[in-house]
Amino acid sequence: MPADTQSLFRVHFEDGEKIDVTAKDAATANGAALARHDGIIRKTKIVREK
Repeated sequence: MPADTQSLFRVHFEDGEKIDVTAKDAATANGAALARHDGIIRKTKIVREK
């Protein structure tokens, strides 16, 4: 994936909250999700288009 390409990530929190964010990588997506919801992140996945 080129460095300037953004993808849609779904960030899953321990409390069950799921937040979709657009970012260049998973670390950036985690930071954006944490800015919107305080908690422990369990996993981060790329949302694949069908």
